[in-house]
Amino acid sequence: MSGQMADVIVVGDDEFAVVEPTPETLFDPYAHGLSPVMSHTANTRGVLARYKVDEGQLLLSDLQVGHVDEPPAINGVDPSTDEHAHVWTYLGLDLAIDYSGDLIVGADPILELYVHAGFAPVWHYERVMALDFELGTEVAREDRSKEVARYREEHDDDDQNAFERFLSAIKLRFTGEDDESE
Repeated sequence: MSGQMADVIVVGDDEFAVVEPTPETLFDPYAHGLSPVMSHTANTRGVLARYKVDEGQLLLSDLQVGHVDEPPAINGVDPSTDEHAHVWTYLGLDLAIDYSGDLIVGADPILELYVHAGFAPVWHYERVMALDFELGTEVAREDRSKEVARYREEHDDDDQNAFERFLSAIKLRFTGEDDESE
């Protein structure tokens, strides 16, 4: 499998890759009348979303979808397409996403750790943020970069269950303990 393109989220002036949860958790294309098909080998799921946090609200701002026929309008926005009418793009959707839970995002990928398969795990990013949402409203934001750096120093990518254990450890609702100590 090729390396996969991650959905992104713009927080302030920064753009982050959405690492966790899985893409279908934030936006369900089927609930909006879409039937995605693979766009290319780096996007086998056929959907690529761009989110933003605007005044504390989680919004789907733009969307690309591989689709056989012209897909329907979303939030009053009609899609445009390329010359092959295979990839359709929605710009300026500003569709409110009522997601509740933690969102783990990463920026500044470490190129030496790149593996040309699937999605990059959280420890492959220099900067990691944990965002917490309640019905689409941001209620907390924490920089988790130091914890990720410590994890990289102590572990290697050969541990098959490390990803789930590590995500559990860095989520906002971890234990309530302050672990900012070095």
